[in-house]
Amino acid sequence: MKAAMKRQDWTLLALRFANGRGLSAVQLQKALFLLERGLPEEVGPRYYHFTPYNYGPFDSAVYKDADVLADQALVNIRKPTGRYTVYNITPEGAQLARELEAKAPSRAVQHLKDIVEWIQTLTFAQLVRAIYARYPEMKENSVFSF
Repeated sequence: MKAAMKRQDWTLLALRFANGRGLSAVQLQKALFLLERGLPEEVGPRYYHFTPYNYGPFDSAVYKDADVLADQALVNIRKPTGRYTVYNITPEGAQLARELEAKAPSRAVQHLKDIVEWIQTLTFAQLVRAIYARYPEMKENSVFSF
């Protein structure tokens, strides 16, 4: 039987699957949202709780968990001048993520890999539009103009 995962573990895995390219704040939020929507039974009830926000599904706990991971030297958080915040996994984080991957439900691991790969092919606008097309209830508080 696979070990129970903490929500931070999923955050770390998402960043591992970014293959060194990192994820923007929006990409990280949407990847974790799509994982939960696709496989809620795999992530469990103590996962993030996304609500409609400026650019779709959002949970501030994602950023809090990323900050904790950064404090543990598992994640680097950088905000290039005039750009979005970018989250990258550190070598130490990648090592832990490999261990977590071996313990995580394999179906969820593959689903998250696929999500991150897909997200990285989209622009910000394409990603937000794709989320709204599939989950129109997440447009409720949107400031995104179509």
